[in-house]
Amino acid sequence: MFELIELIEKSSGTVHAEFRRWFRAIPAAVAWNLLSDYSIGDNTKQNDAFSFVVLLNHDTFQNIASYIAAVAPKDIKASRTPPEGLLDYLSCPVAFSMNFVVERQSAYLRNLVTVDAMGGLTKALRGILREWTAAEPPNAAYYDTLDRRLGLLETELAHKKPPLKLLRQIFLVASFAAVVLGMINSAKSPLAIRWISDRDAMFERHDGVAFDLAWLFFQMERRKRGGVIDLRRPQIAFGAPGMDGITEYAEFVRLPDFLAGTLADLKLPQMMFTHRKFPPVFNRLFLNSQNGAVIELLSGADRVTSRRITFGKSKPNAADAEPQRSPDLPDGANVTFSKNSGEV
Repeated sequence: MFELIELIEKSSGTVHAEFRRWFRAIPAAVAWNLLSDYSIGDNTKQNDAFSFVVLLNHDTFQNIASYIAAVAPKDIKASRTPPEGLLDYLSCPVAFSMNFVVERQSAYLRNLVTVDAMGGLTKALRGILREWTAAEPPNAAYYDTLDRRLGLLETELAHKKPPLKLLRQIFLVASFAAVVLGMINSAKSPLAIRWISDRDAMFERHDGVAFDLAWLFFQMERRKRGGVIDLRRPQIAFGAPGMDGITEYAEFVRLPDFLAGTLADLKLPQMMFTHRKFPPVFNRLFLNSQNGAVIELLSGADRVTSRRITFGKSKPNAADAEPQRSPDLPDGANVTFSKNSGEV
């Protein structure tokens, strides 16, 4: 998975610069929210989409939730038209989105995320945890808990018929989250990050091992870069709807829900949608976006490619006209694939 993370990092160099520029007025050492939702496994959609919204902790938990509930009482599946208040909020200087689109034909990049690769990595991570336990006695109890859950994962991967589809999703979402956590940490040196995810089978497996993997990937990436590392920060917490029996987080999950739903429906490179509720979200949040990025992962017979996609306007060219373009997209909308793409 570290090969995949490095691949994504190679294709998202400009995203880091844009993230820093978007939040340049925000000081270091503050708290952030990372909100995620996914549209995956739907055969009626064009893509599998994993969306992460980085939200500054700019107000109280209750005030933020109340505002979202007021302007967007429903998720995108239940909405006929996207609420303007939600689009306004996702466009304002407290939010930035990082989105990952995986082509449906890739079957979760099965050529890269194999049983052997997942099993070997899980075993190696358990070895690293043992080293950290010996080197950091105060953290031994926490590392022992992580090792127990990784042990359950390792055992499941050793079965004759493990649930590969679900397990690939777990490793993918952990890799994507690690990239975004690293971007926040590198740019803003936060005190704390609260990751809130929609409730999903990925996070129910082995008592949330997907979060453990993301945390480990993040920690290993930052240690690999060297330098002085304060292990006390950022403090990373995780929450999912109903996880504590009280908090539902429905309003927070609604932010990435609209992004993931739109990108899952987007047909590339034709720029088409199946419903008129998606183009307004695309036009407002992805077209010429200054606070949102889309990374596409494609899987061929012998390699995996990662590339950033940007959407902008250009003058119509009769030779390149696409007669099937969605009528709700602005004239001249086009897609550009980053030159910083990479492959393994």
